[in-house]
Amino acid sequence: MWFALDWDGRVYCYRELYVKGLNVDQIAFEINRLSGGETYDYSVADPSIFANIGFVDKFGGQTIAETFSRYGIIFMPGSNRRIDGWNLMHQYLHVEQPRQQPKLLFFETCKEAIRSIPALIHDEIKPEDLDTEGDDHCADTTRYFLMSLHERASPKPISDTEKKLEQLKMRDSITPVNFNEFYSGKYGG
Repeated sequence: MWFALDWDGRVYCYRELYVKGLNVDQIAFEINRLSGGETYDYSVADPSIFANIGFVDKFGGQTIAETFSRYGIIFMPGSNRRIDGWNLMHQYLHVEQPRQQPKLLFFETCKEAIRSIPALIHDEIKPEDLDTEGDDHCADTTRYFLMSLHERASPKPISDTEKKLEQLKMRDSITPVNFNEFYSGKYGG
């Protein structure tokens, strides 16, 4: 799943890859194909992909994470604190007022997430957790991502006027770049 974060801390899931029957090499190829031209701060995955469980591909024995890294896809392990993750996901989906949008939104291109997440049910023995027998792949991925955020936000966009003011401030301040020019009398600020 591909997520974007705005300056208000709202999370947008804008793309998903939900496939069966592909090996790690094929999945990595698809991730790179779908990600063409985009840059990312980081990628997060189920911690189990870092386990050395005897996975053998055409390059010999390596973890699933190591195989992905050969394709330039570097994952950090997601948190396995399931209850904390579900609580956080509920917070992101909760709205206080009827016309308010949640802090977690899914684009219509994320058909499997839209289908599967609302259909999940609680575990009968541990009601604060999900029943892991259900189709919880999209929910787990979303939970891993939300747990990795730690209340981050993107920088707030600034107006053209604010950009100009910032440039003027930078021009009129002494920086390591213009330090020598300032003391030699060549500084234009």
